[in-house]
Amino acid sequence: MRNKIIFYLNGIRKEVGAKESSMMLAEYLRYDQCLTGTKIVCAEGDCGACSVLRLFPHNQSVDSHNYVPINSCITLVAQLDGSSLVTVDALKEKDGTLHETQRAMVECHGSQCGFCTPGFVMALTGLVEEKLSKKEKTIDPQEAKNGLTGNLCRCTGYRSIIDAATSIDLDKCRTIKERFYSERQEVDLTKVYAESLLIETEDFFYYAPKTMKESLAFLKDYPDCRIIGSGTDLGVVHNKRRTQLTRLLSLHLISKLYEVDRNGDEVTFGARVSHTEFRHFLKDKVPEFSRYLDVFASPQIKNTGTVVGNIATASPIGDTPPVLLALNATIVVESMSGKREIPIDQFFLAYRKTAIQHGELITQVKFKVPDAKSHLRFFKYANRKDLDISAINLAMRLKWKGDEKKEIDELIIAAGGLASTPIRFLKTEEALKKSFDLEAAVKILHSEVKPISDLRASSAYRHVLLENYVRKFFSEASV
Repeated sequence: MRNKIIFYLNGIRKEVGAKESSMMLAEYLRYDQCLTGTKIVCAEGDCGACSVLRLFPHNQSVDSHNYVPINSCITLVAQLDGSSLVTVDALKEKDGTLHETQRAMVECHGSQCGFCTPGFVMALTGLVEEKLSKKEKTIDPQEAKNGLTGNLCRCTGYRSIIDAATSIDLDKCRTIKERFYSERQEVDLTKVYAESLLIETEDFFYYAPKTMKESLAFLKDYPDCRIIGSGTDLGVVHNKRRTQLTRLLSLHLISKLYEVDRNGDEVTFGARVSHTEFRHFLKDKVPEFSRYLDVFASPQIKNTGTVVGNIATASPIGDTPPVLLALNATIVVESMSGKREIPIDQFFLAYRKTAIQHGELITQVKFKVPDAKSHLRFFKYANRKDLDISAINLAMRLKWKGDEKKEIDELIIAAGGLASTPIRFLKTEEALKKSFDLEAAVKILHSEVKPISDLRASSAYRHVLLENYVRKFFSEASV
């Protein structure tokens, strides 16, 4: 069993112990490695100034073969075990020639104060890597905007940055992988990935086993430990000093948890499947779900954040739980006592409380792909178009009886952001299935919930949003 975190940084092998492993990556880069190009601004994964590129080659996903941008401010160094990283400090060639993204930012005047600039450069470089892997020749303005939703700037107004992105000459770009990732490095990281990991000191305990059996045995002995997936939630609360990440169980070395598959009409995905990977997988299977994930978080968050993590945190404003409620998903949990399946409508018990018992962890989620006659629609409203927490999210699934579209065979209406847990509108569903009277159903809809009021929206406004989305859905589904 290893007692060191092993990764590559700008092509150089690093072995670090407990002190460095417990640091946030951005702090490690700046204060331990003197790589000060990476900036720390928000420490919440919102602004993107801390973006670095990461390649994690140990699963078979579409993203395991490319360097992708991640937020280093909310990522523990320990989480980079088995990875290859590149920072903005290493982008220019050894002869001093700037990377094409750097050149474009300079020539298009894409920088002013400079705090955000390294993050924009790294996010753009990640987009270039994606384009080169697909053998595409240009970046259009919308692609640039999509790739930069995780980066904020308060100086330039963004126009010059978008201009920089569209002016990048992809024919002049050499891939980051070609420059920084060798066959020798891959062989070494494969060996690293094959060994369990344990770092234990008085102040920091980090365990990453190779098997589920080892994980469950540890969880039984230490039920108070925190299971760390991507840390996009835990990293924030740690940085804001609301909790300390001291005893952690990581599942990053367990290969089967990266599996995502469709068998017949059933989709199954493991606890380590990222939002980006899941989005790619769903494109031709449940395209509405894939589209919805486009407006969920930033590329940096989606490249690391897991779908299961979004469920397990049991946040009432989590974006995926209402969708999975509409799809009648099943949560698979395991412990030393065995495996059990929990229907998702029985999973959320109270605010941040789930049906998971001591010693259990989520290993899989599964759902059936709706047939071609089903109407699916997922809505999200937030005060900011991109990278914002939902004021309300709503998922609806409908199947008519016959072709006249006057009687409902199946209906699910699920929402988040209204109560202490994601909820289903069971009375409204039942009323509409008995008689398709939308006006009467809307009254029942309002009676089923008393939405919260907070800084994102008042209770009254949430009522308005809820009704408008339901009306919009049936207007579309009735055509």
